[in-house]
Amino acid sequence: MLLSKIINNDIKLIKRIENDVPISGIDTDSRKIKKGMIFAAIQGDKTNGINYTDKAINAGAKVILCNIKDSKKIFNKNINIITAKNIKISACIICKKFFPSQPKNIAAITGTNGKTSIAYYLNKIWNQAKIKSASIGTLGIKYYNKNIPTELTTPDAIDLIKNVDFLKKQKINFLALEASSHGLSQKRIDYLRVNRGVFSNLSRDHLDYHRSIGNYFASKKRLFTEILDMNGIAIINNYCKYGKKIESICKRKNIKYVTYGTEKSDWIIEKINFFKGHSEVSILIFGKPYQFKTKLKARFQIENLVCSMIVARSYNLPLKQLFNLVENIKEPPGRLEKVNFKKISSNIYIDYAHTPIALKKALIALKGIQSNYASLKVLFGCGGNRDKGKRRLMGKYAFEMADEVYITDDNPRYENPKKIREQILKYCKGAYEISDRKEAIFFAINRLKKFDILLVAGKGHEKYQEIDGKRYFFDDKKVVLDAIKAREKVC
Repeated sequence: MLLSKIINNDIKLIKRIENDVPISGIDTDSRKIKKGMIFAAIQGDKTNGINYTDKAINAGAKVILCNIKDSKKIFNKNINIITAKNIKISACIICKKFFPSQPKNIAAITGTNGKTSIAYYLNKIWNQAKIKSASIGTLGIKYYNKNIPTELTTPDAIDLIKNVDFLKKQKINFLALEASSHGLSQKRIDYLRVNRGVFSNLSRDHLDYHRSIGNYFASKKRLFTEILDMNGIAIINNYCKYGKKIESICKRKNIKYVTYGTEKSDWIIEKINFFKGHSEVSILIFGKPYQFKTKLKARFQIENLVCSMIVARSYNLPLKQLFNLVENIKEPPGRLEKVNFKKISSNIYIDYAHTPIALKKALIALKGIQSNYASLKVLFGCGGNRDKGKRRLMGKYAFEMADEVYITDDNPRYENPKKIREQILKYCKGAYEISDRKEAIFFAINRLKKFDILLVAGKGHEKYQEIDGKRYFFDDKKVVLDAIKAREKVC
């Protein structure tokens, strides 16, 4: 594509060193620049992209896209320069010229908890129905039994545009996308045609970024006020007040919606009977009673499954087929994932719960899963450089609901890990404090007795621990299995 095809009212050429330049692509990351590309120099929270101009030029950039002010800093360089008022928006518009394709059906899922599970279950339902589908989120880009890791729950806008174009070229027409509050606030998914919007719930999280619950909710509701297609469908958990607000928004905008979660919902989970190997769910769908079986054992997991079922049904999947398809679906990796310690008849559960409500729900669920448990124990920490108010609440819930608590490190990042632990321990008197996460897991498993339950919370599927800006390999599940093996040798 020639540069002249990119210039418009918003994007202006202010320095030309070639008559017309063939452009091969665009990126905001100088490390991803290749020969013939445009480097879009964006002002970030911590650094300005214009500082990486030389790296981009050395990598083969033919054009720099920046604002008028920054253009003065690089005007003496031997490079074509174009300017725009909003670099992010202009960069995405240009990117879409190179990567215009998208799956026909995109379901975007937002909420504090449940996004990953809903996307995972939905993709599994489509897979089992022989529908060519994919999911993008915390667990990576999943399609055709393949997985591409991602660093962000919702990828950067340009990466996302490229990814959905790639998936479309793989003949995928159904996509489940996790829409994080950061992703919505930073308009990362605004360039996609979203025809299903899902709201799972909202509770305290990411206040280090959003500063208030009001701002946090404002980012979530953008999915329904600004992004969801007017002819699309919203799927809303109206159990909490924020779900009711989303419902009101959809009413005002004449957007079709389906609710779940309360007695006034379209899909009501009436009763769940838990058995050893499965659960039986009685559900009312628009007033008609139905039943289905699932291998999931916690109410919040089943709520997330029901949400994914509503999305699948909204795309005209027959109800009878849907009930059959969900029967053998298991939990996603690191979401109340069970590890048996058969030798002493105790169970360990690994869960990503890193918010107060998620931790509380996981503890409630575990009390219900195993009726003959002796003690409920929990091991967790809190992330550094994040919302510090969560530490008090998570310590409080652990103290009130668990019989034994182990406080350890999560991802301390740049914070002093001891101070993080101390802030949790203020509200969790009598808890064991063990800084080294591996040592803490071994200690907790060595203390397990018959019928005990241990919840290892906070990291779930993650395969790293972030300390002082560096990521070190760490896998809760691997450490749990190693600890079981070590104890079995002395049992």
